[in-house]
Amino acid sequence: MIKMIKHDFSLKSLNTFGLDVKADRYFSFTNIDELKDFIQDPKIDLNEILILGGGSNILFSKNYSGLVLHPNIDFIKKIEENDIEIFIEVGSGVNWDTFVKYCVKNRYYGTENMSLIPGNVGATAVQNAGAYGTEAKDLIIYVKAFDLYENKEIILHNSDCKFEYRNSIFKTDSYKNRVLITSIVYKLSKISKYQAKINSYKGNGFKKQYFFWKEFIHHLSRSVNIKSVGKKSILDYRFLKNLLEDSGLLSLDLKRRIVIKTRTSKLPDIEKLGNVGSFFKNPIITIEKSEKLKRDYPNVILFPYVEGYMKVSAAWLIDQCGLSGERIGDAATLKHLPLTIVNYGKATSNDILNLADKVEKGVLSKFDIILEKEVVIV
Repeated sequence: MIKMIKHDFSLKSLNTFGLDVKADRYFSFTNIDELKDFIQDPKIDLNEILILGGGSNILFSKNYSGLVLHPNIDFIKKIEENDIEIFIEVGSGVNWDTFVKYCVKNRYYGTENMSLIPGNVGATAVQNAGAYGTEAKDLIIYVKAFDLYENKEIILHNSDCKFEYRNSIFKTDSYKNRVLITSIVYKLSKISKYQAKINSYKGNGFKKQYFFWKEFIHHLSRSVNIKSVGKKSILDYRFLKNLLEDSGLLSLDLKRRIVIKTRTSKLPDIEKLGNVGSFFKNPIITIEKSEKLKRDYPNVILFPYVEGYMKVSAAWLIDQCGLSGERIGDAATLKHLPLTIVNYGKATSNDILNLADKVEKGVLSKFDIILEKEVVIV
């Protein structure tokens, strides 16, 4: 089995920054039995393993001197369904958007807002990936994984994964590069939110429609008062998404096309300009700090989070520091979306890290807010 290891292996095609880095050793597998056989080799040092998926959220600071494990487990399997919902198991090596396309084609509701998110299925659990009000945690029932140190298969249910904003248990030191995700089971709906809502009302068809639209109009009238910052009310962008979905005005395919158009208008094609999407997280701040920001900067962009907290737009913070379009070497922040760092072709990891450091220091100095990287640095 040791002969299956590839040496001095280029990872350029396995990181969306497109950095020309290499792994000292590389092993790809298509099923869990291949992984089990491989791990049993006494020459394998588990302490030097890096688990690498689609490479859409990683920045290699240099060549990797250890062993890269690359899951290429590629399957989509229905495991249970009824008239209302369906449970689907997906291999961790499946491209995420391929799965979304599968869901939309078969009219399974749930993944469409996460259309065109780069990377593989396994990363959705690691990152708790999300977009436009939907997160992986909303869809995941359980995760199948393999504990490399214990040499055994394990199952983590949704609550075990400790999902948070762009975070999960798989990012902790006790799980990172030790627990390898092999597949994920998602629960999706076979009917739209609109139809599910209609079905929840009692009475005949006319009464159901009447109660639905009565409640719909009531929520619409309250929309601008969902959250208040200072003396001004703001609109929760997630409410708009839910409003349109609940109304039944948008088809599943149309919602996907709208999301794709929105994403492509903001983010460059990774094949043309290497990037990992959002390099920084939107900082989470207290309501008190958000109110002060709103007083000092009335145009600040804030998003409701959980009770007592708000998220502030990292892109807005960076732009206010005059760092939109900032460039070091071939690394630059996007002018129209500066929380994204792109590789114009020949950027080095040092270029990217130095630029990120400059951005972080600028935001901290001006706003006393710490920008946290979303990307994983190796």
